[in-house]
Amino acid sequence: MISSPNRGWALRVSQAGSYKALNGLMDDWYETVKADYRLQNSRGFESYMEARDWEGARRSVERTYGRSCPVHRSTVDTLNAAIQNRTQMRVVTMSLGLGNAGSVNG
Repeated sequence: MISSPNRGWALRVSQAGSYKALNGLMDDWYETVKADYRLQNSRGFESYMEARDWEGARRSVERTYGRSCPVHRSTVDTLNAAIQNRTQMRVVTMSLGLGNAGSVNG
């Protein structure tokens, strides 16, 4: 099975252990894909990525090419991994904050 060199990005992004690491990986990933003329055709993709609005970037690709376009599957997978990891980090951060507040007040 031949896989795209970009497929590994989704795994790396999903394993980032901090916001800083995740943002750095996504910046590096974006540098590798931003020259893709097909992604440049996705309306708003570049501005969404520059703003770290990965949900917007994913919607841009999906609106332009569809959700299951094989050419951009690794792009959507990487964006989904980043979105999911950032969401999980927020949940953990909120849980820790609420747990600390509970123990201080309790």
